[in-house]
Amino acid sequence: MSHAIKKESLPEFLESLKKNFEVIVPAKNASGASCFQEYEGQELFLSARTDFSPKKYFRPPNEKTFSFTKETSSYDIAEETDKTKRVIFGVRPCDTHALDALDELFIKFLGEDGFYSERRKNTVIIALQCPEACKTGFCTSLGTSKPIGHDLLFIERGQDFFARPETAQGRALLDKKFFRSTSDAEPSTRIKCSKELETKNLAENLHKNFSHPVWAKEAERCLSCTNCTQACPTCYCYTTCDDFEFGSNSESARSRLPDSCQLKRFTLVAGNHVFRESRTARLRQFVLHKLSYYKKNHGKQLCVGCGRCISACPAKIDLAFIANTIQKEALKQ
Repeated sequence: MSHAIKKESLPEFLESLKKNFEVIVPAKNASGASCFQEYEGQELFLSARTDFSPKKYFRPPNEKTFSFTKETSSYDIAEETDKTKRVIFGVRPCDTHALDALDELFIKFLGEDGFYSERRKNTVIIALQCPEACKTGFCTSLGTSKPIGHDLLFIERGQDFFARPETAQGRALLDKKFFRSTSDAEPSTRIKCSKELETKNLAENLHKNFSHPVWAKEAERCLSCTNCTQACPTCYCYTTCDDFEFGSNSESARSRLPDSCQLKRFTLVAGNHVFRESRTARLRQFVLHKLSYYKKNHGKQLCVGCGRCISACPAKIDLAFIANTIQKEALKQ
């Protein structure tokens, strides 16, 4: 059974959720970038996918994992688990697929990461179907144009949002004060991207063309600014930092901080050797991880086709262009 809510009722609905949850919505920040932030009655950004995904609510940019205090002959250790109950509204299909990819790594593959899984368990996802493709996106090529793993789906039609619950948590949000049952046909969710990516034998062909000249040609423009990895909804690399406070009853802490494969120091090891010295090697690592390595190890692409890395790149380096250039030649053979 589908339900519907008037667009004009959306602010009041979100406000009502704040009684039981921290409510996160897409909006513009003080710098004008569209991102997810706590709802405080601000104007929602619903016209397109956001510049940044809601990843920070599952993989915080500065995540304290535990604190420790020196006792007389030992340490008192306190784990810093986030148990906040959240509703994240307006999550686009590509970002639901991004969370699915992160679930594969942080819950299933290496053993459950308690910090990540606790946030996932306590978060309700209200997905918002895209009515049209974004300029740099190619989600239809990767099969990520429709959401997965969400609790409630909103689909825009005229002055309403159709709402389709997928889980008990989603159904629990359908307050009769705001939602009405409807037998109307659900709006079409089919979109067409102007940018496409040829996916036939993609992982294999990219790996076979490790020395293709397109890597070096595109890397000539790379600034190693890390915009691509900051904007990407599935980049998860981090480094660990210990902050020590000395003195009686002082609290020290261990935190996880984001890191990027586009930085030279990322592969720095003992002996001052850097495994990916060149920007060519680092750009290639980014693309191959998204479109080849992760697929071989986990059976799914780490790239979700959102196009954020393309939009965020000041040098206009295009992951899809690199892949298509290699594919065009490989598929002729």
